Order: sequence, then structure tokens, then C-alpha cells
Amino acid sequence: MVFIAYLYAVIDGFLMLFFRLPESPLAGYWLGTLVLAFASWAIGEYSIALAFRMNKTMIKEENLRIDHFQELSFAALRAGDKSAFKACNGIANEAYGKNFFTQITLSAASLWPLFISLGWMQHRFSDIEFAIPLTGWTAGYFPTFLICYIMVRFLSGKIMRTLRKSQS
Repeated sequence: MVFIAYLYAVIDGFLMLFFRLPESPLAGYWLGTLVLAFASWAIGEYSIALAFRMNKTMIKEENLRIDHFQELSFAALRAGDKSAFKACNGIANEAYGKNFFTQITLSAASLWPLFISLGWMQHRFSDIEFAIPLTGWTAGYFPTFLICYIMVRFLSGKIMRTLRKSQS
């Protein structure tokens, strides 16, 4: 618990500048939330790149294993050896499943900053709610952060695709 309090104090020291920068408290809230969403995205992307780099050899070996057993299964099929085909195809499918779930697990590495960001926002803004026009409903820190985070992810994807196209 002491570590989390320390972490929130560090985040406060950096982020509150953006929340207080505009004169309007509402504009400050949205700017700060957008900066927090961007930081969460950037740390998540760095984390996933690091996780893939650390597991690069294993992933490459699994891909080679998939290709090898897939080729063997096709060769067995062409030779008419049904039992060899089933055995090789089963091994290839197992390797594919392992590789698939490894990549999903590694992709989850991009999500951990969200929990810290949302925890900090709860610590700071749990009492603040915004009226949603024409509905009578209110929204707190979670939907506002989610809107900013989705927007950052969407725009970053567009920017990255544009950069990749311009480099090729």
C-alpha cells in the first residue's frame, strides 16, 4: 500500500501540471485525462514491445515448428498416409494454439498501465461527475478516461499506419 501511495504521489507531481494548465477546470480535466491516456498508451506499447523482444526467439521457434509440421502433414496427405497426416497436423495445431495464446498473453502486457491510471483517477477524481446532456445521467472518471484512451489508440493507429506507408 505504501508503494501505491508513493506511485500516486509521483504521478501527481507530473500530471497535475496538465490538469491545472488551462484556466477552465473542465478544459484542465480533459487535457490532463488526455495526457494520462497518452502516457498509458505509450507505456503499454513500450511494455508490449519489450515483452515481444524478450520472447522473440521462442515465438520464432514455434513458428518454424508450425511450418515444419504443417509441411510434413501436407506431404503425408499427398502420399496418402492418413495416420501420419493426422499425427503431424495434430502437432502443428498444438504448436499453433500455443503460439496463438502466447501472443494474446503478450498483447495483454499493454493493459497494465490502464489499471494504475484508473486507480490514480479514482484516488483523485472519484467524487467528480459530469452531466451528460439531454439524459439526466452523469459520468465519472472512468468513462471520461475511456473516451480519451480509445481516442488516443485510434489516432495512434492511424498515425502509425501513415508513417509506415511513408517509409515504404
